[in-house]
Amino acid sequence: KIHLLLLPRHTAKQQHILPTTSKCRPPTMRRGNQTLPSSSRTGGGALQKPFIGTATWAILLVFSSLISFYAGVWTALAVAPSSLNECPDCRRSCLDAAEFGGGELGHSLEIITGRKIRKALETQCNAYESKKDSSHRFPDSVSHFANGLARVGHKELFDQYDFGVPMSDRAHKQDALILYDSQSSLPSDKNVAAQLNGEIPRLSAEDATENCDVMNAMFIENPARARSRQCLAIVGGQYQSYHIQRWMRLNSEEKPDANKPLQLVGRWRRNDGNDEFLYPKQRAIDMHQELLLTYLNHLKSTKQNLSEILKNIAINNTVIVVTANMGQSELLMNLICSSRRRGLDTKNLLVFPTDVHTKELAESLGLTTFYDDHLMRFIPKEESARYGDRTFALIMIAKVVCVQLVNELGYDLLFTDIDVVFYRDPMEYFRNPTLGNFDVYFQDDGSRQERYAPYSANSGFYFIRSNERSKILFRSMMYSGDIIIACRSHQQVLIALLEEYNSLFGLTVKVLSREEGDFPGGYHYHMRKDIVKKMVNGEIKPYIFHMSWTLNKVNKLEYMKQMGMWFVKEQCIGKQVDEIFAGEVDTTDNTETCCSAEPIIQCFYRDKPSVVPCRDAPAKDSNGQSFW
Repeated sequence: KIHLLLLPRHTAKQQHILPTTSKCRPPTMRRGNQTLPSSSRTGGGALQKPFIGTATWAILLVFSSLISFYAGVWTALAVAPSSLNECPDCRRSCLDAAEFGGGELGHSLEIITGRKIRKALETQCNAYESKKDSSHRFPDSVSHFANGLARVGHKELFDQYDFGVPMSDRAHKQDALILYDSQSSLPSDKNVAAQLNGEIPRLSAEDATENCDVMNAMFIENPARARSRQCLAIVGGQYQSYHIQRWMRLNSEEKPDANKPLQLVGRWRRNDGNDEFLYPKQRAIDMHQELLLTYLNHLKSTKQNLSEILKNIAINNTVIVVTANMGQSELLMNLICSSRRRGLDTKNLLVFPTDVHTKELAESLGLTTFYDDHLMRFIPKEESARYGDRTFALIMIAKVVCVQLVNELGYDLLFTDIDVVFYRDPMEYFRNPTLGNFDVYFQDDGSRQERYAPYSANSGFYFIRSNERSKILFRSMMYSGDIIIACRSHQQVLIALLEEYNSLFGLTVKVLSREEGDFPGGYHYHMRKDIVKKMVNGEIKPYIFHMSWTLNKVNKLEYMKQMGMWFVKEQCIGKQVDEIFAGEVDTTDNTETCCSAEPIIQCFYRDKPSVVPCRDAPAKDSNGQSFW
């Protein structure tokens, strides 16, 4: 008969004990007070999941070892029949010991069996540990785009490579990830980034990128971190794309719904489902086409006339460009009054008035103007009632036209809104040879809405170098007038084109840091009162201050008067030239008539920044605390 041989039975004291430590260990075997050789005497429970395959293989090996062992016993019996025949009880005792244990022979068999199990498991565990330590971080199925991974300090990476986008306020606490798509792109110590050794290695920016011939940079953020469960899919082996597709779960009312499938949406779609891209209606399309047709029909003569003016006023091939209508005339006057009170030269400042009255007023201040009735007849003469209304949108078109024409004629330019006050000559900053050679520089708006990503560039203060890249940018802005009118702002259209052309043909864009206090604005006035206090105390001296982030002109004037930025006398506010000057107008410079020698300071709100304490004034915001 052939018997199926089983492992010796054990009592509760003889159970195998499997380790729970991170290392793979062979089991401990006990019989009575005797402890068999073992590499571990601690733990309990089951092996970790990765070891299951190895353990199963080991058990099969034990069974095969036992079968081989007893086959050898049977063979020995077969080759020595006389001995067994002379001692039939010995044969029976051997078989009983093998099958049921017990006795001295049973003890010996258990020891031999335990040693075989221990040796087999040690061999398999060592092989498993060796394989685990040498395995790659990524499987072969993604090796066509993922062969290693490293961490680099967020701030250090930005210091090493000036990406131009605003750096996160939390950058000093964060790391960036670098994914290597080939073995040759790995750092010199390839094992650091390629091997699976638990923690992702952290390298310096220089070491992490030392073998990267090409680096694709992607900037991501979850704008609704507390509410949105955001994923990032990286699909290798595809035709290269330099855009991100955005997918969201939306219901039929275009509101977020976790029970709906993911669907493709535009990148201006906010996490609450609202789409900030507004499609132009027919009225906006017709208006833009008429404006564009007028522009193109008169472009040749317009450029000729403008070119003669630019030759006479440009300094180092650079001009300062502003535009204004009559509804904003006092802001234009304040820009000039404040600049001249600080001794700043306005010779190369060119005004693009949108109406005749503003043209006359600007020239009465000794300014150079360029007025074209064909181009500006679409622009309203009155001020916008609020940010983003139709009048506001059409004034944005005027801003695009004047910048595009000057840029097209080959001049570098600084464009500034007229709600800006100059403290120092900003051209000193942009002409500094240590600054770098970006195509365009923008003030940081401060807002981090999706529609302003990734630059948050403020379209009311920026410097442009005239070259082929910037010319394409502003020609495209001219052709996007229908979207500007529809969206009631040229800022988000401009930022979208900045991102597209930065990626498409390498337009270099730099957003000036909002942390350094050189170019503060509405964000600082409302959100960073610590920087404004340093300004008031004389600890920092900015180049300019831009009173943005206001609902309308009334707010602007109130805030500017509180901050000691207002220099226009009351009798000149909102007045045309013939109303200001009773007699004959001096066409060279009438600054003294309308400009105050000292700032006109007035308190309006105690909770808004001011150069003097305004504790007795009402609060602008609910529960607003006094700035002082």
